[in-house]
Amino acid sequence: MFLAQEIIRKKRDGHALSDEEIRFFINGIRDNTISEGQIAALAMTIFFHDMSMPERVSLTMAMRDSGTVLDWKSLNLNGPIVDKHSTGGVG
Repeated sequence: MFLAQEIIRKKRDGHALSDEEIRFFINGIRDNTISEGQIAALAMTIFFHDMSMPERVSLTMAMRDSGTVLDWKSLNLNGPIVDKHSTGGVG
């Protein structure tokens, strides 16, 4: 079990987050147990301290796994299935 404030503090202090810590935080966002202030605080620490490639991979996978993952294998399509998301504006 992790505490959101400890995850934020760890990243603020310049340490890498583990896959488990990242998944805990993303699942907390999904489950509405992480506050908007905590989300903003972690985003700010990441802005100032960046993320390592393993952290980025963990974040991407945790975000993917936080929702429904569609399985297109039964369609036997040639090539990968891709999607593009947009913020609807610039930036």
